Amino acid sequence: MPKHAVVDGSNIATEGRSEPSLKQLREAVVAFKDEYAFDIVTVIVDASFEHRVAKAEQKAARAAIDANEIITPPAGVIGRGDTFILQVADRAQAVVLSNDSFQEFHGEVGWLFDEGRLIGGKPIPGVGWVYVPRAPVRGPVSRRAKVNAGKDRPQTAPDKKVAKETAKKAVKKSAKKATKKPAVVKSNRPAMATEPSGPGANPRAPWDAFRKRHPEGSRVRATVEEFSSHGAYATSGGTTIYLPLRLMGDPAPRRARDVVTIGQSRRFVIHRYDEERQGIDAGVIPFRGSSGKTGRKTESSGKRPPRKGATVAAKKAAKKAAKKAPAKKAPAKKAPAKKAAKKAPAKKAPAKKAPAKKAPAKKAAKKAPAKKAPAKKAPAKKAAKKRR
Repeated sequence: MPKHAVVDGSNIATEGRSEPSLKQLREAVVAFKDEYAFDIVTVIVDASFEHRVAKAEQKAARAAIDANEIITPPAGVIGRGDTFILQVADRAQAVVLSNDSFQEFHGEVGWLFDEGRLIGGKPIPGVGWVYVPRAPVRGPVSRRAKVNAGKDRPQTAPDKKVAKETAKKAVKKSAKKATKKPAVVKSNRPAMATEPSGPGANPRAPWDAFRKRHPEGSRVRATVEEFSSHGAYATSGGTTIYLPLRLMGDPAPRRARDVVTIGQSRRFVIHRYDEERQGIDAGVIPFRGSSGKTGRKTESSGKRPPRKGATVAAKKAAKKAAKKAPAKKAPAKKAPAKKAAKKAPAKKAPAKKAPAKKAPAKKAAKKAPAKKAPAKKAPAKKAAKKRR
């Protein structure tokens, strides 16, 4: 067992939090020293650590750095504090306390996979800090790092016998290539293009097997490996799963680190399988159905695809508006016709008044007999009789 331990301070101070805490880091280191009998424990944090902690802790963080309680890497170091942490641990043959897997260094730092060289820790409410040995998680970043390391690794000078055998093999290979027909070269191209590459892509066979075991809407346990600009990546049984922000909450969070943490193992809901890239989209929100073919195509494509339901609703609304529009205009055109019909009888009113003018004539006829008042002279005749 090594006598020296190097603590990834920024990682431990941020475990389960969105911003680092000096208080949490100190509690973790004290518990770590009590559980493991290391002679030396070196705590290393990023250069920006003292500026990212809460304002109430910034002075204490500065004092801890000045007192060498915690150490920061030199300014401008490539790879942030991770490079410095691994170099110190390599030189001191030390154990590393971190929940990070350091995937971008897997092509150079093979000792990370040695048993007992990496320890992880988490604070458990009511229990305290719990530490367990862990193995680095292998993922797409790890595979790229190994490929790049093979290209950039310097070659040592071979001895003369090995050099002669290598030269002979090279001559034989070149002779075989010269005799091959172009058709043979062309036949290899489709086979190379069948396996997609890039973040979130998977080989065909594991992807098909995973899809059969876990249909859309099912839950699967996966371990979060790394963050990206539009989400995070996790692995389950060697298969890479993409966790886009749009599936990490409703509404979607601004950052994936607000929902998950590196090294966290939890269940995610399978939402979509990407046929073209052999990708898998998952999240924490409930499954609402999928078209089955769309998916994340590039690292920069973080836009949410349009939903079919919204398009159908828009079309129905447009049809209803089109049907209602003519119905409203029809009464407006018929209104003048009805008014004209009503006004037509009104113009005939003078014709009806003609009989009314005859009324005085009738009255005159009736009054005419009244002028026969002289006929009432009969009494006068009676008077004449009386005289007789």
